[in-house]
Amino acid sequence: MIPKIALVLLSSFFLKTHDIKHDFYVSVTSIRHSTEKQNLSIRIKLFANDLEQTFIDENGFSLGILKKSPNENAKQHIEKYIFSKFSIIVNEIEINMSFIEQKFENTERVEEDLIICELEASNIPKIDSIKIKNQFLTESFDSQTNIVFIIANGMRKTLNLDKKISEGEISFN
Repeated sequence: MIPKIALVLLSSFFLKTHDIKHDFYVSVTSIRHSTEKQNLSIRIKLFANDLEQTFIDENGFSLGILKKSPNENAKQHIEKYIFSKFSIIVNEIEINMSFIEQKFENTERVEEDLIICELEASNIPKIDSIKIKNQFLTESFDSQTNIVFIIANGMRKTLNLDKKISEGEISFN
């Protein structure tokens, strides 16, 4: 009995964090327009283990987010990644976004831990059209789907973006 327990403990010790897999690869981005504040509130949710795997694959280093002890530059690396993979054009003008915060949502299962990034864009009085580019995690996962919910002008619209179709546009006219 003791050798079996030791074997299980040793094998779990040697498992790499990036070997954690789940059945689907998805991110969810919510964009809300406020006519009162004339801004966009943007919330991005990504699986932490997928983001970690992407950094290992593409940059050769770990962010440390699965160990609950991110490296000292993790926030800057994540912010740079977000801005390199995500853009918004409103009424044919690319908007500037500010990175507000990032936080972690932990679950009992590591493969379900989320990283949540909050962004904001100002000086947007109205939206006639919005074009979104979202390429999160598509460099590492061919089946990655990036769902974008847009709430503007009292309407809710959805884009489903992926590796083949990473941009979409919605008209609110």
